This record gives sequence, C-alpha cells and structure tokens, in this order.
Amino acid sequence: MSEVYFLGAVSGGVFRTEFEKVIRDRGCFTYILKGGAGTGKSSMMKRIAEHFENRYHIIRFICSSDPASLDAVVIPELGTAVCDGTSPHVFEPLYPGVCQKYINLGEFWDEDKLNADRETIIEATDRNKSLLARAKRFTSAAADICSDTFQLGVDCLLSDKLEAFIGRTERKLLDRHGSGSGEKSLLRLTALTERGFLTLHETLESCFEVYALKDELFTASDHLISRLADDACARGYDVILSPDQMLSDAAYQHLIIPEAGFAVISGSAAAESTHRGLRKLNLMRFYDKGMLRERRTRLKLDKAAVTDLVTEAAETIRSAKAVHDEIESCYIRAMDFSGIDALTGQIIAETDQRKMSL
Repeated sequence: MSEVYFLGAVSGGVFRTEFEKVIRDRGCFTYILKGGAGTGKSSMMKRIAEHFENRYHIIRFICSSDPASLDAVVIPELGTAVCDGTSPHVFEPLYPGVCQKYINLGEFWDEDKLNADRETIIEATDRNKSLLARAKRFTSAAADICSDTFQLGVDCLLSDKLEAFIGRTERKLLDRHGSGSGEKSLLRLTALTERGFLTLHETLESCFEVYALKDELFTASDHLISRLADDACARGYDVILSPDQMLSDAAYQHLIIPEAGFAVISGSAAAESTHRGLRKLNLMRFYDKGMLRERRTRLKLDKAAVTDLVTEAAETIRSAKAVHDEIESCYIRAMDFSGIDALTGQIIAETDQRKMSL
C-alpha cells in the first residue's frame, strides 16, 4: 500500500495536524528539521524516502500549501520519522536525544549572504504571512457556511431509512473479523491547496473497491463513515479516517480499511475518482425531498458562497506560494548544500543502524 497524506490543513481557522501522534510514539525515533524556506528540508526527506522505499514501506506527508514539497516521511518498519518542524507545524521533542532529535539546518547557511538579502527576506516573509492569514479567513468563513449546510442535512435526514441502509452495508462489507487492534488513525487524504481541493488518490490504489458517496449536505456520508469505522474497529480492523477540513474536522470525509480492501470517499474526491473498482452510492435519497425543496434557496446560497470563498482561498494560497518561492531563492543562494548532503547521508546511516537494533 503506497501511502501519501497531507501533514495538516487549516480547518476552522486553525492549522490542524495529527502528526504529534508519531512524535509521541516512544517506539519511533523522530528527526525534527529546523530551518528557513529553501534550506533543503523537503529535498532531504525525499532523498531519505528514495533510499529506503525499495526495501520498506514508506509513508509520505506532503504540504497543503505546496503539494510538491514534503513535510514528513515515516518508515514504520525502521521506527524512524523525519519531519519539518517549522511553522505552522512546530514540533518539539518530548524525550530529546532519546526519542527525538533536532536537526538545525541553519548551520549550513552563510549569514553574510543572507544579510545581503535582509530586506527582501523580511518583506517577503511578512507578505507571505499576511497572505496565509487571509487564506485562513476565507477557509474559516467557508467552514462556517458548510456547517450551516450540515445542519440542514441533520434537519432533513431520513434517519430510519439511512440506519437500515448502513446496517445492510455493514453486513456486506464487514462480514468477518480483522487481525488488527481496532485502532483509528486520523490522516488527511484531502486538503485545500493552491489548486483547489486536492485528494491523494494514489493512496487508494491498493483498495479493491472504492465507494464514492454523492452527498451535497455532508450529513449522511458522515453518519455512514462513522458507523462503518466503529463497526470495523469492534471487529478488529485498523481503520484510517480522514477529517473534513470544510467542517472544522467535526465530521469525517473519507474512510480506508486496508485489511478489508475498501475505501469510502465523499465530496470532491468522490466526484473526480476514476478508481478501477469504483462504486457510486447516492446518499441524497436519505433526505426528505419536501424539506429540501423548502430550504433550496438557503442551500443554493450556501453552495455559491462556499464556491466563491474556496476559489479566493486557493488563489490566495497560490499567491503566498509565489512569495514563498522568493524567500526560498534567497536561502538557496546562501546554503552549503554539500553539508546538507553529508548530513542526509548521516541520517540514512543512523537509520540503517537502528534497523539492526530493532
């Protein structure tokens, strides 16, 4: 199973990430990279992942602000993780030197060269921060409106009909017991990026079947996903749940049960999926049509407002990325990348040595 997720996303006006769980895992040694934009953090993690991926399962976490950039790499079989520990995902060691280790990439920059670009760096950094704050406000406003739509779904839901369908679905998909511990992992499969909503469909490639839910009100899909996850865990399956960024993480958007070989996806991911084992489920039939007609003006306004806000947020993230590239160019000119290469080799060697002690 090839796994790629977003490290985090702005949800309800706050940057949220579940990666702290990896940091807290006493059985995982985590390298926390500190350094400015363009100091080689992502390139270092890509090289480490490439070194081990032919022999071990690699989990990559990418940046929602720049999907071409890596924010973290985890190698479960080697008990090793490497992550970007700079804002907005600032991570601190819990057991320094024993379970976590700071890597200061600032040791490899030339301060004289940076000072030559001092005004450019300061101005661009402030501009980037302002743009990201603006994007956060757009995202927060969109989440508030999506919450209104969700509540409309609650009001119009045909609960008995949906419960009967969920029962039939559970019996069909979960007709045996799993071999896991019934653990729930929160990992982000979809995030709002400079390209709009982006779903990492490659993570679903190992699934035999992908159930794509059509649900414009979010409520029925959240009920179905939540119930399937609970039942799967009770039967000994480990599950992966992806929270819905546009509902301030108060609802689930996707579910993956690797051992059972299926996934359930909703939202934009469901509409765009071309998975070979795709099965479409229309959950709109679980809402009272008469009640929906009475609320159609409000629903239409909600949808239009969210579309506009998401478009503005994506464009603002794109502008922030362009400014971030300006900052990166200043640091790239000042970096000693031969030192970064040597440090990367050292981390790879330490990880290989750690394998021998496991």
